[in-house]
Amino acid sequence: MTRLNFVRSRLLAPPPRAADAIVFIGLAIVVPTLLRVAIDGLVTGTTFVAYYPFVLISAMFMGWRHASVVALGSAIVANFLFMAPRYTVFAGPDDISGAVSFLCAAMVIILLAEAMRRTAAELEAIRKHGAHLERELQHRVRNMMSVIQGLAVQSFRDANSEPDLRKFQDRLRALAHANDILSCGRWKSCFLPELAVRALEPFNGKGAINLFGPACTLADESCIPLMLALHELATNALKYGALSVPGGSVDVTWTICRDAACTGHDLVLEWAERDGPPVEEPERRGLGTRLLRKQPGIEDVELTFPAYGVNCRFHVKGAKALPQGQDELLLGDPDMLHTAETPAQALSA
Repeated sequence: MTRLNFVRSRLLAPPPRAADAIVFIGLAIVVPTLLRVAIDGLVTGTTFVAYYPFVLISAMFMGWRHASVVALGSAIVANFLFMAPRYTVFAGPDDISGAVSFLCAAMVIILLAEAMRRTAAELEAIRKHGAHLERELQHRVRNMMSVIQGLAVQSFRDANSEPDLRKFQDRLRALAHANDILSCGRWKSCFLPELAVRALEPFNGKGAINLFGPACTLADESCIPLMLALHELATNALKYGALSVPGGSVDVTWTICRDAACTGHDLVLEWAERDGPPVEEPERRGLGTRLLRKQPGIEDVELTFPAYGVNCRFHVKGAKALPQGQDELLLGDPDMLHTAETPAQALSA
């Protein structure tokens, strides 16, 4: 990746200054000449073979004008030193035809390299325009969230509606967090544990939430539903479940399924509460419970209410474990990196 970035940066770089260009042109002629001298006694009929790569490099990194000078200078030097009769420039028809053939081939190389430079410049312009549109879209989404929140405040003016207003605002913030994850230059996927950290950090004031699982990517359609589901589970745990008492805790565990029964790299994420107050299955299902069911992005949900605490298991398709060593590059924060056997220390107390 570093080498590709270097090549891309050189393709997009402006032509060098006059003094630097003279040095580069000189090197692009002298270096292949020395290489040709080194193989002169070993090969025949390859007068210009050492010059073609340097014509290509000059065209890619300096532009067609400088590369044309390199090609012309190479033709003259090679004709003088290596074509019979030697030490004479363009002495006969064979001399001239050989040099002309080299120049024609060099021009084709230069034209192709120039087309590559222009294509790289156009792609970079498209990328920058896309990044600008992405920032603008994110700004508009945030403004829209603020407008929705303001409308919600006006709609829930009744004092009896204050708890519903807070619940609505919490869900709206969770949606905004999920949107932030998708807008950080990663439109095709989001990441665990980052998504879990964003969703659960506000509920972890006592350090009672533990994360276990490998660093992995999620398909974009799974990010917002899973973020909202985790936020809903944490809200209920804080009000009624394990997070509502001093000794309670929650384990969030995920694994990548690679068995023959799995399709692709499926992910199983489990929310397990323990040491909380006794739990009973609610008699009616409210709006929040609708977030904890099968929906686009979540293949299946198993929600149970054992006495020791709520348990919820999500099945998600399209998850892929990050290659070892790449997780740090993508996630950035070393504290968020962990394995399935080690609890993540990402949620600060």
